[in-house]
Amino acid sequence: MRSPHLDILKRQSDGGFVWVETASDIRTAEERISQLARVAPGEYFVFDQRSRQIVAKIARKLTTEGPQCAEP
Repeated sequence: MRSPHLDILKRQSDGGFVWVETASDIRTAEERISQLARVAPGEYFVFDQRSRQIVAKIARKLTTEGPQCAEP
């Protein structure tokens, strides 16, 4: 079994990051950040510990729906 080497992080409003969880492969990590963004909108990153690079990211903004936000 491969040890997890991909960290999933979420950007905080102050610009910092909070660690969410790890994943063993990029496909799982990409699916997971998509799931997380649907449930809790925000900016998520997959950081590869081996290469020390961000290898995936997604940003989903929180939207409010209602008459005051309706487009003409």
